[in-house]
Amino acid sequence: MTEQDPGRKTRVAVLGATGYSGAELCVLLARHSRAETVSVFSSGNRDARPVPFARLHPLLGGAAGPDAEPFSNERLEASRPDVVFLATPNETSAEVAPKILASGAKVIDISGAFRLREPADYPKWYGFEHPAPALLSEAVYGLTEWRGEELRGARLVANPGCYATSVLLALKPVLGLLAPGEPVVCDSVSGVSGAGKKSDLAYSFSELDGNFKAYGVGVHRHEPEMRQDLGLSPEAPFVFVPHLLPTVRGILSTLHVAFARPQTPEALTAAFARAYLATPFVRVRPAGELPELRDVVGTPRAEIGFALLHGGRRAVIVSVIDNLLKGAASQAVQNMNRVFGHPETEGLS
Repeated sequence: MTEQDPGRKTRVAVLGATGYSGAELCVLLARHSRAETVSVFSSGNRDARPVPFARLHPLLGGAAGPDAEPFSNERLEASRPDVVFLATPNETSAEVAPKILASGAKVIDISGAFRLREPADYPKWYGFEHPAPALLSEAVYGLTEWRGEELRGARLVANPGCYATSVLLALKPVLGLLAPGEPVVCDSVSGVSGAGKKSDLAYSFSELDGNFKAYGVGVHRHEPEMRQDLGLSPEAPFVFVPHLLPTVRGILSTLHVAFARPQTPEALTAAFARAYLATPFVRVRPAGELPELRDVVGTPRAEIGFALLHGGRRAVIVSVIDNLLKGAASQAVQNMNRVFGHPETEGLS
């Protein structure tokens, strides 16, 4: 596919616009000079009333756009989108994506429905048999900074999970330096918006306020996509421990790694610079300077820092992102920009 005619805007639809990530998407697309939001669909049931576009997010106050209506294939097709963002539950995305692709539109999926390549992994990690297994090999895993020409013109992009984004961005630049057989331990903490809008006691204010807990150890569905993108087998010593932080948004991942041979601050700095020197949304801190959540919340950036230990044989790497932006909506827009040949920063800076 060649780049889209620069005089024509990309026609965009959003499914799941009343959820946290979907609403953030609407904000980003509303200020995207090369995109036109032509249809918006709510996350609620089919009998729900339409939600005015300007009420989807506080930052949309006064903005013009289509009301968020209950989803129907007929309404979606009538709006003639070039690309559809799916901010929908995993099983919903898996069901509707093939129909959207068959209509000629592209799909950028924020759920986990197309992240794993093996259909047999879905019953184990996601709890359902995949209805469109043939599409799994076509989907491009959209960790934007680590994807090249395969994003240009892609029909189906699987946006990475928020935890996976924070871990992979920190680990991939130094993967070749790690000691074989030594465990990689990833301790990640997330704000509660990562769980989406759902009525569940575990995510209520009374359970979260003043509390901090680990969850999903060994069974979290972001682990297999991390192993997949790192090229690690299910038996490789990779430990991922997610934690729930009593804040609304943000992810901080602390990675503990061992190297095959001693490293210097200059060598690690060079490894990260080779990966991210020309990337607009990943910032690497000087050696020994570690980022904090407040550095990135509300932004489309990832920030990474590291500290060397034990004579350069081990390191702690810290990565921070906003789970609703770089972990979801802004990375999805980055991917759209790559797919359609728009400047990567369009709508995000």
